[in-house]
Amino acid sequence: MLKSRDFAGKHLLAHTIILALSLYALPDSVRAQASQGPASQGGEVVIGKVAAGNLTFHPLFNSLGVEREIAALIYGEGLLRIDESGAPSDGLAYLPIKLSDGRDWVFRLKQGVEFQDGESLTADDVIFTYTRYKASRVYDPVFHRYFQNIEQLAALDQQTVRIIMKSPIETFPNRLATLPILPRHQMDRGPFADAGAHLETTRPIGVGPYRVETWPVHDTVTLKANERWHRGRANLDRVIYRFYPTSEALQAAFIMREVDLIEVERDGTLKDLKRARSDAKIQAIVPGNRAFSAVFYNHRHPLLSQSAIRRALTHGTDRKRILDEVLVRGAGALAHSPIHPEFEFKGTGTGYDYSPREARDLLRREGWTDSDGDGFLDREGRSLRFELLFPRGQGSAEKTVRVLKLNLNQVGIRVVPVPVTQKELVQRLGIGGYEAALFVQDFEPTADDLYAVFHSESIGLGNLLGYRSRQVDRNISFLFGLPDQQRAGPVYQQLEMLLIQDQPCMFLYFVDTRYVAYDPTLKNLGSPGDALRSPAAWFRTAYAP
Repeated sequence: MLKSRDFAGKHLLAHTIILALSLYALPDSVRAQASQGPASQGGEVVIGKVAAGNLTFHPLFNSLGVEREIAALIYGEGLLRIDESGAPSDGLAYLPIKLSDGRDWVFRLKQGVEFQDGESLTADDVIFTYTRYKASRVYDPVFHRYFQNIEQLAALDQQTVRIIMKSPIETFPNRLATLPILPRHQMDRGPFADAGAHLETTRPIGVGPYRVETWPVHDTVTLKANERWHRGRANLDRVIYRFYPTSEALQAAFIMREVDLIEVERDGTLKDLKRARSDAKIQAIVPGNRAFSAVFYNHRHPLLSQSAIRRALTHGTDRKRILDEVLVRGAGALAHSPIHPEFEFKGTGTGYDYSPREARDLLRREGWTDSDGDGFLDREGRSLRFELLFPRGQGSAEKTVRVLKLNLNQVGIRVVPVPVTQKELVQRLGIGGYEAALFVQDFEPTADDLYAVFHSESIGLGNLLGYRSRQVDRNISFLFGLPDQQRAGPVYQQLEMLLIQDQPCMFLYFVDTRYVAYDPTLKNLGSPGDALRSPAAWFRTAYAP
């Protein structure tokens, strides 16, 4: 702990810096008007999605991409936000002041920021939020590492937050600073451990551009423009998310003009949509997060915990055929590991090719034979079979499962497909209630994400596999200790080699490009080939009054 004299001196220094910031910073409304430019205001957009199950909008409990997408519109930015160049910039606060060689950080909140119910954002909300995040490991193992470095949180006044670290850091962690801020006056009504039940009956409140208009939500989520948004009212009056049971039903809804924007997966679908709706605009976009598609194995399962069986499963699956059938040509790349082929420290490992003969040989060496002549392998009276969970209604998932089942049946492995909602799939992954599951994992080749997905300390959190490897743990931990990232190349390459050899999951493909089809009156979605902008930036050139 800091001595009282030291604390008082730094407290005075912090206030001096805060005064300077207050005098010279431009009002946020001026910045917003300058950057946004003229746009039509009014109307609504209907975004179509494949049904995902019961949705939750809370930063601690979002597990699906669509939940995070909607929650971002409700809760808005954090203390800082990441600009288009990837650099941190002002959010709810100005860029922080660094004191004590990176142990002491001071954030000055912007004036006039209000929650959607009219309550002002204060330093107490920030401290409440960070205290709750720190106490909850369920959020994310990476954030847990950062939060454990926080020694003290304090409010210097209602607009100023002081964060003291246990050990110095050169820059404040971007991911930590961009976390949404929660309303203390709403969330602090009961034990935080009961937040799951609390959420079911409480309308989410944030500082974002849109607020929830109807509550609770079912197959439609309606968001209404937040008139109090500190960046100036969003252009569209409403953003509506509508859910359909299958990809085919979603595409039909777009053709019938029930929805204004959908995501499209296949070449054939793109052509069909253009033929059926000639005015539709098709645009390539970069996914918001890099990710890989994989078959996740539960390493608590007595069969799938064996690396020889996992290698046989990869040899027995035509992953190139899956890539070709699931994605638009050129929109993705085959995955041999979680390391994307374009990564600067990519190794030379190529992984396992499709070889049913090699798969059979591996299994035979492990004692698996077809003793009863039913076409499937068994050993000591046990059949080589497993259940495979996949998201119901998603065309790409259904095609992937068909190829997997066909390929693995041919080498004597019985695959039992089990369709579930996206929400149930993620929940069962989280508690280990599955044998295998088709899953898309957000992943950047960083020490943080490697720790979250593959390190044994993250089991039950980001490590949904239950995977353990001392060598993998050692290499990931070594990455955190490297002062110079240029020395990280050999470590990444060794990690990749270990993961290829061990096959903790069956790596299928990376999605590099996605496509959206949208109504031509929608504007300002972003440039082709870039990430899709937030709906808060969109507007329409024509709309029904």
